Amino acid sequence: MKSINEVLLNPVRMRIIQKMAARKSMTASDLCDRISDVPRTTMYRHIKILIDNKILFVVSEQKIRGSVERTLALNINELSRHNTLESASQNAFGFLMNKYAKLHNYFNSENPNPGKDKIFLNNTVMMMNDDEFDRFLSDLRGLLIKYSFEYTNKRKARDISVISAPADNE
Repeated sequence: MKSINEVLLNPVRMRIIQKMAARKSMTASDLCDRISDVPRTTMYRHIKILIDNKILFVVSEQKIRGSVERTLALNINELSRHNTLESASQNAFGFLMNKYAKLHNYFNSENPNPGKDKIFLNNTVMMMNDDEFDRFLSDLRGLLIKYSFEYTNKRKARDISVISAPADNE
């Protein structure tokens, strides 16, 4: 079995989890249709990894024209088990190292072009009380949902990360 960070921080598996989170259940074939820029064999390999690591579970199986179609669901209990205060530091480290590795690989690739590829880093300290911050997070969630389009050949995947952390009180 892979570590939870190896499982969750893979971009294809993260997209599968995001699609599954928006629905109660979905067939593997539906997932392949919704993430159509990833080859079916690759999708099935990632689905298997998520099942093997108990992130997805099989709700039902149905025979269709000689093959078995599985309906899948997210295993919220397994995800919650890994999302604890005790594992928070390790999870954050894995997340940050994953982002670092992607940027390192990008900038060391043959022809990096941050302007053309719209690569940026931003850090903003905002002054908000808890209610204002909750409204901000709700608005941000709404924007992320609003702009979560399905794949077409005119769209490309964009990896956007947002981190909320305590500001230094210097």
